[in-house]
Amino acid sequence: MMTQAIMIKINIGSGPNVQRPGFINIDNSPSIWLAKVPWIKALLHHAGFLTAQQLRDDWRGVIKSDASRKLPFADGSVDRIYSSHFLEHLPYEKARKTLRECHRILSPDGVMRLVVPDLLWHAEQYIQKTRQLLNSSPANFDRKPHDDFMETVSGSYLNRKRFGALHCYMYDYPTLYIMLQKIGFGRITLCGYRQGEDKDLASLDNRPGESLHLEIRKN
Repeated sequence: MMTQAIMIKINIGSGPNVQRPGFINIDNSPSIWLAKVPWIKALLHHAGFLTAQQLRDDWRGVIKSDASRKLPFADGSVDRIYSSHFLEHLPYEKARKTLRECHRILSPDGVMRLVVPDLLWHAEQYIQKTRQLLNSSPANFDRKPHDDFMETVSGSYLNRKRFGALHCYMYDYPTLYIMLQKIGFGRITLCGYRQGEDKDLASLDNRPGESLHLEIRKN
């Protein structure tokens, strides 16, 4: 009697408090190490390096691996890859290496769902809110639209002292499409929130509005 092969599904840049049943969760955060020494974690929080939320975050069950170096999977051995709001936290060259690793480990009929903040959406939000300010009295001027946009697009440059993930790069659909195509992915489809051919991967989306959702096939 033949046994059915177990599907290998991974979540890259999973973060803490993982709720991805059936997925192998991978991240490279130093918080994975800190979770093993809670007294150091508490000390960093007391010193102001960790927020209250970061102190509460649960990293148990997350495998520490640098996706931009080498993922711990054989060529063509992974059936499904999910990654949400992770790629933008890597410098451009590291992000490209990570996607090459995804292409290497993905099976010939494998599917990857990639979700990132959409630069176009954030730019449109900035323009809309700033124009509203310009059409009002200077007494109503507010820095928030400017600061929100700059923090999103260039957070790694504006706030280097902050402990935790900051945005190092931002993507729109054309930029990401070209990047994936050059790596060798065969089919790249722009999807809506929780929409796509692979319903299992699409159901994992949890960042509507601001996000760019792509369903990517190796062949």
